Amino acid sequence: FPADILEMPFFNKDAPKYLNYGGIGAVIGHEITHGFDDSGCQYDKDGNHISLWTPETIEKFNAPFVCMLCVRLAYQNWVQTHPNMDKQLPGLSDYSAEQFFFINYGQIWCSKMTDANALNRILTGVHSPEEFRVRGRTSNFHEFDRVFKCTPGQNNSQVNKCTVW
Repeated sequence: FPADILEMPFFNKDAPKYLNYGGIGAVIGHEITHGFDDSGCQYDKDGNHISLWTPETIEKFNAPFVCMLCVRLAYQNWVQTHPNMDKQLPGLSDYSAEQFFFINYGQIWCSKMTDANALNRILTGVHSPEEFRVRGRTSNFHEFDRVFKCTPGQNNSQVNKCTVW
């Protein structure tokens, strides 16, 4: 990644930590997961292309894994290292630190694209369009439902959640 990723909305040294964990923390978690995705699992520790997993292992691993791990890693790290709330953002006292974590997570993927571009990304791209990256992950995340008081099955909340562990 270029150094300019260390700017808002991904990172700001003066911002509350919950924003940074929701931004750059989620990106770092995402990049870590590439070591275990359908491409990264094909390389050994020295970068040699070798199939380390059986097709059955890949199928079992991919189903729950990719949908949640990057945001879960960032969220769990933030919660474990920051049991008390950082400074509150001025004029936004109606939102908790946990809500801001998810708000900034959504903000880093904020974009607008044509339907044709979105379809092309779905058919040929490595990553889903940004809207689905956010909705897919947050709709399957119990903690998101809890902090925003979502009812499973309504709005963007799934009844059957995708879980990693």
